[in-house]
Amino acid sequence: MRKVLQYLLKRPLTWMGNKLAASPKKEVVFKSLTTLYTSSREAKNENIKVMEVACSKDRFIIFSDQHKGNKSWADDFKGSETNYVAALNYYYKQGYSFINLGDSEELWKFKAGEILPANERSFAAESAFQPDRYYKTFGNHDIIWKNKLDVSFLLKKYFQMPLPVHEGIVLKCSHGDISFDIFLTHGHQGDMMSDNNAFSTWIVAHIWMPLQRFLRLNINAPSKDFSLRNNHNKMMHEWSSERTNLILVTGHTHQPVFASGKYYNHPSNKIDVKGPQQDVKPSYFNTGCCCYDDGDITGIEIADGFIRLIKWYDEEVFSKRMVLEEKEIGELLKDLSNG
Repeated sequence: MRKVLQYLLKRPLTWMGNKLAASPKKEVVFKSLTTLYTSSREAKNENIKVMEVACSKDRFIIFSDQHKGNKSWADDFKGSETNYVAALNYYYKQGYSFINLGDSEELWKFKAGEILPANERSFAAESAFQPDRYYKTFGNHDIIWKNKLDVSFLLKKYFQMPLPVHEGIVLKCSHGDISFDIFLTHGHQGDMMSDNNAFSTWIVAHIWMPLQRFLRLNINAPSKDFSLRNNHNKMMHEWSSERTNLILVTGHTHQPVFASGKYYNHPSNKIDVKGPQQDVKPSYFNTGCCCYDDGDITGIEIADGFIRLIKWYDEEVFSKRMVLEEKEIGELLKDLSNG
């Protein structure tokens, strides 16, 4: 039966996925990001979390795109679990807050009942940051967490309830006499299958995703295509570069980006933008992911007046932290205002 349905449905479902998700239009992405960011000014908006922070002393670690699975051959996260847990244990002891920026659970490929019991070590490391240092957002692969009932029913064994899950987070910061925002969201905005109203979100989470799992089709994965990754990162950079005193941090593409690629000549971490590198506005950051083939994970640290792109990797039997790129926030803000 599955093969028959694959034959009949693969082409139309792939077309629909590409049309609605993998190739978002710039105007749709811009409108969605603007709507979400603007909503941070509304009182009691549960969709976005707003926090006043001191970037000179508060510490945050931001990871995204773990894509936790069921520990089978198709689980992209299982090779990275050791580094991930070691990293979270380190940041917990160092007094960091943890922002989990979406696609934490791979619910396109696996059922929640398969994923949750297979990842108790990771959930324990995450929930240790509760109640005051854990912040969770949803992405397109774990959009089910947009629904409060699913969160309370499925995650109550692993986290303290209630567990708010947001679409975006805004850190309101200041440096000297400059006030600025760090806007964090998964980055799937413009994905019409996931960035939509409550009813269609329920359809995606409870009908589309189970259908894709049954058919064993993975048709919503921009991280697999370099051109799609780069195009998406370019849109995020363009949107953020049009704002004043704003830093945008996303995940979604699995491609790390530091300050729009302005300061370092890492080809894999750069955005293909027009004009000289020195003229790029350093407004966009991407965490990368926690499911690389070699078990490495990448993330963004905001700590001690610096913002850093970091990697955790295996060295013999130990997990090690490496700073890939970093910039003092005051210097970054100067270039941000001059860009």
